[in-house]
Amino acid sequence: MLLNLCVNKTFDKSLLFVLDKLPKNLKERITDFLNTHQLYTVNEIRIHLFSNVILLINEKTINTKIHISKNEIDNIFLSLCDGSVYSHIDTIKDGYIRVGKGIRAGICGRAVRSAWEISGVYEISSIVIRIPQRIKFAGEYVYNFLKENNFTSSFLLYSSPGVGKTTILRDLVYRLSKEKALRVAVIDTKEEIIPFLEEGLAVNAYLSYPKGIGIELATKNMAPHIIICDEITSVEEALSIKRAVSSGVTFVATTHARSIEELKRKEIAQTFFNDFIFEFAIGIKRNNKNKFEYSLDKLI
Repeated sequence: MLLNLCVNKTFDKSLLFVLDKLPKNLKERITDFLNTHQLYTVNEIRIHLFSNVILLINEKTINTKIHISKNEIDNIFLSLCDGSVYSHIDTIKDGYIRVGKGIRAGICGRAVRSAWEISGVYEISSIVIRIPQRIKFAGEYVYNFLKENNFTSSFLLYSSPGVGKTTILRDLVYRLSKEKALRVAVIDTKEEIIPFLEEGLAVNAYLSYPKGIGIELATKNMAPHIIICDEITSVEEALSIKRAVSSGVTFVATTHARSIEELKRKEIAQTFFNDFIFEFAIGIKRNNKNKFEYSLDKLI
């Protein structure tokens, strides 16, 4: 039995934006399903070739029974690219399409390879559209932690994929932007953080910049008190953070790890921990009520 998971009776703006990006027939079928079952907020739309569309809502998976054919998934792919695959080729090579307004669609298919590089993707087999929302007070814990430490303690936020690191960063950036004495820079490579914020917020946003380059430019040109960066994955990015921190910048970054022990085993951890970049590591999980739970480890 499907549950009514939202009481507003209207689709949220991010969901409406995504529905408008889909081919008309699919948009109508998904909209009818959502209205019939009074579902107005969706976290993910999962589309698989020769299978049914699956919705993820508050960690609940819902089978819509909307079957997807080969022709339909090709049309969905093209529609999400706004009719021009070429204009999205840079992100397609990295496995996703930037849909807009902080929304991206992960894609799977057959890679076109040139030597060791991927130059394109065809025969699309699955598409996962993530529809994030800004959740007020999601960043309350980390904001209060920063404030209690006079906004001078750098920390690494970690969790398994999909738990809510980026959701926390969105609210954190919003709150920090209200601290008028602070200069805040955000390195938003995948444009998942800034598009959710209100216009006029006092942050320096580096959209689509490679993380390392964005960090270097922000440090040199904007004299930030705090730099926010999502999903650090390489030693090169960690070294850019090291240089920023050594210049007196407070840094908040995220990375994937299920525990502090797993985090310390990662290759980038040698740079993070041996060079004393971060003073703290904050782990996040969700409890059975879908609320954030935190664990704090002092690293220095």
